[in-house]
Amino acid sequence: MFTSPLRRETGSPSFVVPEHCRRRPRVVVIVVAVFCLLSSAAAASSSAMEHLMGLLRIRIHRGVNLAVRDLRSSDPYVIVRLGKQKLKTRVVRKNTNPEWNEDLTLTIADPSLPVKLFVYDKDRFSFDDKMGDAEFEFGTFVEALRMRLDGLPSGTIITRVQPTRQNCLAGESRVVWAGSKVVQDMVLRLRNVESGEIELRLEWIDIPGSRGL
Repeated sequence: MFTSPLRRETGSPSFVVPEHCRRRPRVVVIVVAVFCLLSSAAAASSSAMEHLMGLLRIRIHRGVNLAVRDLRSSDPYVIVRLGKQKLKTRVVRKNTNPEWNEDLTLTIADPSLPVKLFVYDKDRFSFDDKMGDAEFEFGTFVEALRMRLDGLPSGTIITRVQPTRQNCLAGESRVVWAGSKVVQDMVLRLRNVESGEIELRLEWIDIPGSRGL
């Protein structure tokens, strides 16, 4: 049967979709998903910042008369814990009166939680030996910060914390105006060991965007 060359097929026209057009919806979905993930991360970060008060910087000065755990000396280092946070100083070799002068910085959301310190002797071929522990509270330091003092003569004593059976202070701890900031110096007597003290200083760092003090 003769078919006219002018006859057209009925139904929907058939055509090939260009490759870049077929891929575009998938690309859009990926972009939207990434945007949602970033938005969620930003929201979570913002929420976490709202719960933070600031940073507590602990300057670990030195150890005094630490216990001997090797033949004649020890290789001490300090671990600082607050909740799930854990920080560590470097190891000082063969010294029971080590000087670290290291800053360890903790994020603070609840100033009522105590900071715990653990001293260890580094061993190469066995578990590290314990050299005592201590803890301290810093609520008095935070209260001094909330006073928002300014312009005091350097060295002005703001408040004092006395040693008691309930704390690890080896002597009176003073909260002082030093230069342009509030600091607290303290000496901690180590527990569960024959001897040893740790000298440290507290400083505060504000975080932009946090709830603050």
